[in-house]
Amino acid sequence: MSHDIRTPMNAIVGFTTLAASHIDNRELVQDYLGKITVSSQHLLSLINDVLDMSRIESGKMTLEEADVHLPELIHDLRTIIQANLTAKQLELFIDTLDVVNEDIVADKLRLSQVFLNILSNAIKFTPSGGTISFRVIEKPSLPDGRANFEFRIRDTGIGMSEEFRQTIFEAFTREKTSTVSGIQGTGLGMAITKSIVDMMGGTISVDSEVGQGTEFVVCIPCKLSSTPTKYEPIPELRGLRVLVADDDTNS
Repeated sequence: MSHDIRTPMNAIVGFTTLAASHIDNRELVQDYLGKITVSSQHLLSLINDVLDMSRIESGKMTLEEADVHLPELIHDLRTIIQANLTAKQLELFIDTLDVVNEDIVADKLRLSQVFLNILSNAIKFTPSGGTISFRVIEKPSLPDGRANFEFRIRDTGIGMSEEFRQTIFEAFTREKTSTVSGIQGTGLGMAITKSIVDMMGGTISVDSEVGQGTEFVVCIPCKLSSTPTKYEPIPELRGLRVLVADDDTNS
């Protein structure tokens, strides 16, 4: 852990020193500041992961449930990762065709964290031009009346070995290969994801093969909201006909 912290810290200190010594070279200083920003974001991400893991291990992480509108949550996720998708020229397909109950009771922040951790990995380990799919399936309701959701996130990335797949949800584990050695990470994201899913009473599994991509399946039971979202009619659209075309072969 000390090595993981020192790496971005050394970069921040080193590029700060270089920026100060070339203060009159605007272009060079801007380049150094960009590298400092990247290193700072990585360090902040690492610290947040460590703090989350510490709260989980001490039993101090709790879920704060509230009404959640699933389409809004998914829209927010896409907004957050859109810049990274564009930068790597990746396609994201979202399918919620099977969802009937869109309003649930859950911890929106932690649920988003679960999906962001998985989606961020998919983006990191999928080469440019690849695709990522996010499918939401509503299974038959549970006996206690709760909705039963299955979230499938699949990518066409580099995949992982069977050996690493067996340990992916353990803390501080990263696959040691030349392909991923240059990709930053703390080795805590999937451990935190698994802990949050467990707290929600759900399950998470992963299917992957080297060179063939990866698919995560998250199953979470959710209470239904007693105050479903009301859609306001848009007068300008009244009476209009719409043609929807989709090039997703999975549709």
